[in-house]
Amino acid sequence: MLKKILLGSVMTALTAGIALASPVAPYVGAGLGVVTNTANSSNNFGSNRGVPFNLFAGYGGVIGESFYLAGELIGTVGTGVLSDNGVLKTTYGYGASIIPGVMLSEHTLAFVRAGAVRSRFSDLSQNQTGGQFGLGLQTGLTQNVDLRGEYDYTAYRSVNWNSNGVHRSTSPRQDAFNLSLVYKFE
Repeated sequence: MLKKILLGSVMTALTAGIALASPVAPYVGAGLGVVTNTANSSNNFGSNRGVPFNLFAGYGGVIGESFYLAGELIGTVGTGVLSDNGVLKTTYGYGASIIPGVMLSEHTLAFVRAGAVRSRFSDLSQNQTGGQFGLGLQTGLTQNVDLRGEYDYTAYRSVNWNSNGVHRSTSPRQDAFNLSLVYKFE
């Protein structure tokens, strides 16, 4: 029985490398985008735009014939303002995501993003966590450089504060469109 388990383990280890269509490797990137922040509340907040700058690092690759999987850490600055009076200004954020995808061709990837972000609401001296979901395409420009276009939606937990003795609460939301360059260490 022990021989069968050992033989099965050795065969699995020897054939595991065959399943990888391309090397699983680290990557880094940077991007710019346009973000629209809105707030769901009875306080009549409008929506405002910002220009986020993103830096990210990840580790991923193609598994099997066309399935892609990566994990990614991201940092963002300059994410915009949520209210016309400047109360809910976000100045930076960071997060982690899982990025599964499908290779559409040898050099083009369609992917989804699922993760969590934490953003700093500076005027309130608060950090809030939100769930992030996104869709994107990534295509090769050179052997190691890719171009990525992506839409991400983030829903934050409720933010509470007092303004002129009045308790206020809102649920910030964010729509972001980003264009990034990705450098793969292959």
